[in-house]
Amino acid sequence: MTIGAVTTVRGYITQDKYLIGRRLSELERYLGFHAGRLALGATFIRLDRLPQAGEFELAAYSMTASHRYATPPGLDASKLKSLAVSRWSLTGPDRLVKVIPGIAHDPNMDSDEQYPPGSGVPQWKLTASIPGTVVAEVKTSADKYRPAL
Repeated sequence: MTIGAVTTVRGYITQDKYLIGRRLSELERYLGFHAGRLALGATFIRLDRLPQAGEFELAAYSMTASHRYATPPGLDASKLKSLAVSRWSLTGPDRLVKVIPGIAHDPNMDSDEQYPPGSGVPQWKLTASIPGTVVAEVKTSADKYRPAL
């Protein structure tokens, strides 16, 4: 993809403020990807509109992989979703972004190995396709994420 390309995204998202200025090798640890997952680079896509409550699920923090996450009992998911939406933006550090690794998910790799605990970056799971724009293409794990748009 090229910077400025418009596409749609699903799956896990986070906010720019946790990613900007970090090397891809750092982002692997932050986001809970196995070492080397971003060795071939990554594409960063900003969301062009904010998801509505029915278009995402709570996913806690990157220190808990999706195959290990369970919503704690007694939480009011609708209140937590409202709180999350109130903290999001389409611009600035609170904008939502999707990271697409240059190396795709490997269905033959053990989930605990492929998705080790991350450093605790907040994340949400898009369950609907949301339009987005490519803001960066980072080519190697030593390069830093700096959005162009």
